[in-house]
Amino acid sequence: MTLNVNRVKTVNRDDWLIPVDYLVIHYTAVDLKDTLDIFMNPESCASAHLVIDTDGEIYELVDCLDGHVYRGWHAGVSEWEGVQGFNDCSIGIELVNYNGNVFPFTEAQYRSLQQVMARFKEHYPDLRDPERVLGHEHIAGFRGKADPGVLFDWPRFYRENYPGLEAPCRPALCPKALQESLLQLQKSEPESQAEKSQFWRSVSLLTETTIRLIAEANPDIS
Repeated sequence: MTLNVNRVKTVNRDDWLIPVDYLVIHYTAVDLKDTLDIFMNPESCASAHLVIDTDGEIYELVDCLDGHVYRGWHAGVSEWEGVQGFNDCSIGIELVNYNGNVFPFTEAQYRSLQQVMARFKEHYPDLRDPERVLGHEHIAGFRGKADPGVLFDWPRFYRENYPGLEAPCRPALCPKALQESLLQLQKSEPESQAEKSQFWRSVSLLTETTIRLIAEANPDIS
C-alpha cells in the first residue's frame, strides 16, 4: 500500500532504534503550523513520529513507516501495567486538534489512521494486538495528560483497524463537568488563527492542570 507522506525530519529524537511494543495517540493542542514549529524547534525537546492534520495529510518527523523506528520524544514520564518510559518502546501519533475533549476528530484523520495502522501491522507484530494501542492519557494521566480525549472515537478506531477482535476499554480521563466547561470556552476563542492556536494551547494546559489535580486527589483513577 502506498502512503502519501510528507517527510519532515526533526532533530528532536534519539539516533537509536527502539522496539515497537505500543502505539500512543495524542492530540496536538495547536494547529498544524504551530505543531511543526514546536516539534522542529530543538529547544522544545518534544516530537512525535507522525502528525496527521485535519485534512488527513500525514507528516513523518521521526522514522517509523519503513520498518525501523528511532526513539521519539512524545510520551514523557509514563507508565502502563508495569511498563515505564514509553519513549523507549512506542510510536507516537499526534492528531491535529485543539482539544480532543472539545472538538471531534475528522473523517480524514480516521481514514489516514486506518492507512497508517495497516502499514504498522505489516512491520510491527505487537501492533496487531488491539491492547497495544493507547492514548497519552492512559499512560500519563497522573501527569494530567488528557489526550486524545473524550471525542476520540475509540470504538470506531478498533472496529476499523481490528475487525473481529475484542476492543479494549479506553476511557477518557476528562470528567463530564470539566468537558462541559471546556465546551463553553468556544464562545471566547479569538478570530485570528495565530491567537486561536495560542488560546487553545492555554486551554489544554488548564485541562492538564485540572486532570493532574484530580489524579493526585484520586490516585486510583489514573
